[in-house]
Amino acid sequence: SLSPQVISAAKSPILNPNEFDLWKMRIEQYFLMTDYSLWEVILNGDSPVPTRIVEGVVQPVAPTTAE
Repeated sequence: SLSPQVISAAKSPILNPNEFDLWKMRIEQYFLMTDYSLWEVILNGDSPVPTRIVEGVVQPVAPTTAE
């Protein structure tokens, strides 16, 4: 005879907004320990660092944000 199927509902974790910084820190630590270059892509995107030439010297351009 066939055994009855057991259906279990997977409880999805819901992040508490007050714990966001803790989770971000945990995720960051995980990536820093396993694949640092992947964490760099998460933070900075996968495009090359923008540069500019000032008096013949190549310098990285600091990212700018609008408020």
